[in-house]
Parts: sequence; structure tokens; C-alpha cells
Amino acid sequence: MTIPRRHLLLGGLMAGGAALAHALRPEGSLADVRAPIDLKAMVPPRFADWRELGDVPVQIVDPELQRTIDAIYTQVLTRTYARVDGYRIMLSIAYGKAQTDNLQLHLPEVCYPAQGFKLEHIETFPLALADQTITARRMRTHLGQRFEPVTYWTVVGDHITAGGFDKKLTEMRYGLLERRIPDGMLVRVSSIDRDHRRGHAVQAAFAAAMVAAIDPALRGRFAGLDTATRLALHPTNAP
Repeated sequence: MTIPRRHLLLGGLMAGGAALAHALRPEGSLADVRAPIDLKAMVPPRFADWRELGDVPVQIVDPELQRTIDAIYTQVLTRTYARVDGYRIMLSIAYGKAQTDNLQLHLPEVCYPAQGFKLEHIETFPLALADQTITARRMRTHLGQRFEPVTYWTVVGDHITAGGFDKKLTEMRYGLLERRIPDGMLVRVSSIDRDHRRGHAVQAAFAAAMVAAIDPALRGRFAGLDTATRLALHPTNAP
């Protein structure tokens, strides 16, 4: 029996695609070849005009959501800081060792509504951190009379990501160029404040002071590396 040429070609393409997919399969996690993360040690309890409050109870989340968070993240740091004038900021940093389809950062625009909050507005904006400006997001939320403006950003490997599509492209870039599954971090800053403009302004100042207080050698893990630094460290991995 003679096999049609188009069937042979299709079979060859399928076999070649499978071989290519196997060849490009990540060889491990980026976290395996990087210095280990210790959020509690890396983020100072005091910096600038802020100090950690040690007597603030941890917010209770939905049990099912908590199980999801426990499965996704390798480490979570939750703190409340107070400024000298008494203004309070809630900080949550979540770190996941491997960003795969099954283990993805749980974004606040999903997490807050899951806990009953109403999401009034969300937008992307430039946030100045240390000596660079990153792409971050800010939200307005409320639950009854609890008005909580939120600022957050995500880091995949050493890259700030601006939304789900950008995040997926970054993950693919690590897989193709470095053959590694990248780690990921979500940094969330929020406060209880009816005046969302004031809340977001204080949060931006707090975030800048916090990143400036982190060891310069570790800042890239929390706020991404600027393009020049990434190219110097990974000259073959230009975006």
C-alpha cells in the first residue's frame, strides 16, 4: 500500500514537533540555581518612617482560598507597618518557586472578590522604586464600610510583568532561552483609607522606601532588574 505524500509530510511534522518540544522542555527550576529566598530576613522590620507592628492579628481568608494559596506559594510574608503619625500599611509578599500552568501567582483582582470585596477600579501605572520605574497596578476595593486601596506588582524571574499575557511570554522566554521554569513573586501593599488617592500615594512612598532598604544585591528579586542589568547578566537573553 502506498502512503500518500501529504500523510508522510504530516507525520514528519508531528514527529519533528514532538522532538522539538521534548528538546526545549525546561531542565529544572530557576530557583534551583539561585540563592534561596528568605522573605522575613530580606525585608527589614524598620525602614525610613515605618516600623513593623507585632500585635496585629492576621486577616482570616476563605478556607478554600487559603488552601489554594498554600499550594501555590513557597513562602508568604504578611506584616503591618505603622508610620510615625500612626498611618498603617499592610504588606503581603508571596513567593512561588515555580511558575507553571498549575502554580500561578494569585492576583489581587481575583483574591479580593473571592473574599467578598467589590472591585471598583483597577489600572496600570508607573511606580518609582529605588533607581528605576516599574509597571505596577492599583485597585480600589471595599467590603461594607472597609475601603481598601491596593497597590501591587509581580516579578517573574528578574522581570516585572504587566498582566497575564506579558507574564506568560516571560515564562516562555525563560523556558526557551534558559531552559528553566522561572520563580515568581507578588508584592502587595494596601491600607484602610476612604481617600483612595491618599492611600495610593502613601503606598507608593512606602514601596519605594521598602525597596530602597532591601540589600541592593537582592532588590532584583523584589522589584525586577532594569534592562541594562539584565543584559549584562544574560547577554544572550535580550528581550
